[in-house]
Amino acid sequence: MDNAAVYKERFDRIKKTINLEPVDRVPLIFMGTAFAARYAGITMAEYCRSSNSSLKANMKVMDDYEFDGANMPGGGRITPILTSMWMSKIAVPGRELPEDSLWQVMESEVLTHEDYDTILKIGWGKFVNKYLPRVISMWEFVPAMMQYLMVFPAIQKTYKKGGYVVIVDSDARNPTIPFEYLCGGRSMNQFFFDLYRIPDKVQAVMDVMLEETLAAIAKLKPAPGKINGTWVGGWRSASSLVAPKLWDRFVWPYYLRIIEALIEVGVTPVLHWDQDWTRDLVRLQELPAKKVVLNLDGMTDLKEFRKLAGDRMAMMGDIPASILAVGAPEDVDKYVKEQIELFEGKGLLLCAGCDAPINTKPENMQAFVDAGRKYGTF
Repeated sequence: MDNAAVYKERFDRIKKTINLEPVDRVPLIFMGTAFAARYAGITMAEYCRSSNSSLKANMKVMDDYEFDGANMPGGGRITPILTSMWMSKIAVPGRELPEDSLWQVMESEVLTHEDYDTILKIGWGKFVNKYLPRVISMWEFVPAMMQYLMVFPAIQKTYKKGGYVVIVDSDARNPTIPFEYLCGGRSMNQFFFDLYRIPDKVQAVMDVMLEETLAAIAKLKPAPGKINGTWVGGWRSASSLVAPKLWDRFVWPYYLRIIEALIEVGVTPVLHWDQDWTRDLVRLQELPAKKVVLNLDGMTDLKEFRKLAGDRMAMMGDIPASILAVGAPEDVDKYVKEQIELFEGKGLLLCAGCDAPINTKPENMQAFVDAGRKYGTF
């Protein structure tokens, strides 16, 4: 088949999986940002510096291993994007760090108590414009973000031309809940103190942030013939890190509003949730069925997910970083086999948990693909 026919076959397979319909084979999805650079033989500095180099590295992985698609398209300058997600300074390879080391989040208390009042006064969007110069040079940030927005459609076309489906292909800018932004800017320790010491003010700030997020979502216009997926990230707000009474107040209500708003305009929320969310998986029953993908990182109990929400949404994952990095191909084979058997051929997008790490063994990546085809073909 030519690439256009291959793309259609893979697209239909992925859409059926998201809809919890039977498929001929479990889709194989790539996610391995730093692994792509190491595999392609370029430094992390070059990968972070050049959109063209990062795109070529990712396409080499896609071609060599013959994945069905990618969780998120690689090909942008990642460190400025991470700054806007974490609201923190990022140490960059080739600048603050050695040429071939992984970028690092330099978390500290940058967002202050006084900033809460400023957000309440002027709003979140205007505040972010004033805040970002504290954590990144705008001479770096603005051109990098403008370039990414300009090249994003071309990057997606490159994947499609190669026959690869991008899951997170929406123009939505991967919204997440206010908790994550504030936690990154305040630092984890200080923010968790705030949740106990000034909960009403924190909630008021979150409500302002939420309304701006919902207003932006309402303007989205999903395109036909796409997955129209967007990440709704979570890491510090995981069930294993936040007390139930805080989680019920500051975490779940905001996820619920954002997820429902995305579904209403035709966007597929991909819950890119790191850490352990087992305690609150039952809350997934509150979400519309067959409209959401849960994207895990190897720490949440998959058996509990299958029992509580496996009839409502697909799961993308969940091969742990530890197995890919230090395990043997036999370990990967065993994990993939057990995972496919657990999902019984429905609702599984086989992928690395969160992100295949920089030190993933190429033979383990091959074992992942081989096992997916061996055990996941029906």
